[in-house]
Amino acid sequence: MLIRILNQSLILRPAISQTIILRGAKAKAGGAGGKGGKGKSAGKPELTVETDTFKLQKEVCGLNYATEGPLSEPVPIKPDSEYPDWLFTMNVKRPKPSLEEMDPETKEYWLEVQRLENFARIRKSKLKLTGRK
Repeated sequence: MLIRILNQSLILRPAISQTIILRGAKAKAGGAGGKGGKGKSAGKPELTVETDTFKLQKEVCGLNYATEGPLSEPVPIKPDSEYPDWLFTMNVKRPKPSLEEMDPETKEYWLEVQRLENFARIRKSKLKLTGRK
């Protein structure tokens, strides 16, 4: 009898934890999470945007996150000869090629097929919930 109760509780626990992980926890009303509810929430930090055009031409702005110490110096932009050749041959075109343009022998093709099937499955399940066809 005790083994059955233990088995049933073990079966129920993963479903409960999975529900919590999938849905996530809601924050308490009042702005402050945690116990007590006192104090103000930190909110989003205000990020400054560099507008100095000369600095933008000579330095990589936003790359260096250190504010003190030896790493806080600005990172200069080097000439093209300082960077590897493969950096300039990277394909950074967007949007991605369509499924018809991709080679079926590649992993990227099948990942895209899987992504499109998941998208269609989710859309179909949402239509079932609303009663549309």
